Amino acid sequence: MHPMSPRAPNIADKIFDDLKHQILAGALPAGSRLPGERDLAKRYNTNRNTLREAVRMLEQSDLVTVRHGQGVTIADFRHTGTLDLLAPFLQAAPDPTEVANIVKDVLEPRTLFLEYATALAARRATDADIQKIRDLTELLIAAFEAGDPQVVAHGFQRWLDALVDAGHSVAIRWIANPFFKATREIFDRFPMLWVLEETYPDHLRELVDALEAGDEKRASLATRTYYDRVDDKIRELLGAAESGLLEELAGMAALGGAPPERPNAVDAPRTPPTHKA
Repeated sequence: MHPMSPRAPNIADKIFDDLKHQILAGALPAGSRLPGERDLAKRYNTNRNTLREAVRMLEQSDLVTVRHGQGVTIADFRHTGTLDLLAPFLQAAPDPTEVANIVKDVLEPRTLFLEYATALAARRATDADIQKIRDLTELLIAAFEAGDPQVVAHGFQRWLDALVDAGHSVAIRWIANPFFKATREIFDRFPMLWVLEETYPDHLRELVDALEAGDEKRASLATRTYYDRVDDKIRELLGAAESGLLEELAGMAALGGAPPERPNAVDAPRTPPTHKA
């Protein structure tokens, strides 16, 4: 059997994305009513069944509440939302300071989670797990030294998945899935926040050695030390909000493009990144 290809976005998906963007941007504030089906059908040049499908997706995302006889009410997504909203909210948010604060608030929980996942892997990893992580590590280091940030970015997601798998914990995997998905979307939409610290190869080697030795404390410390350095640089970059950098990032992302390169903004691989189309 051939693997199924991703479903192409249909009209309902596009309406859902547009309404979601309006809600996250504040154009449709919490507590207000979604326009009626007739008005929306006219605006989007579609039928009511398609609109109902889009509204159903909004409800599943906890962006609206639907009550019989009361219409569709915009929910307070800051209270009801989940990590799935993180990347689209960063794209839609009108306040760059709030964007910066949200990203900063994600950094420490991310590090705490990776510390725990790393310690668990050191405790439970099999020889096969260690070998897989070591093989991926060598590929990542080669890509880093070749100055290929796209290969590093995609390969590192595989490396993180292998690390979580090495912990052999269903609970940690369930926590990791939405968290990794959200961070992937952030870096896809805001590539300048992808910081590749110059000690990256040494960090990977140290971590794999700690995993192989079954040294939980050493593995956790290696993770904390590296991400403290990375997060300092991300915070420095986010501090540029006052100079308008985040407005530029958000504006370029909303247009579907990539922000212009800013030399030395972060410690990146040795060649300029090639942004996705």
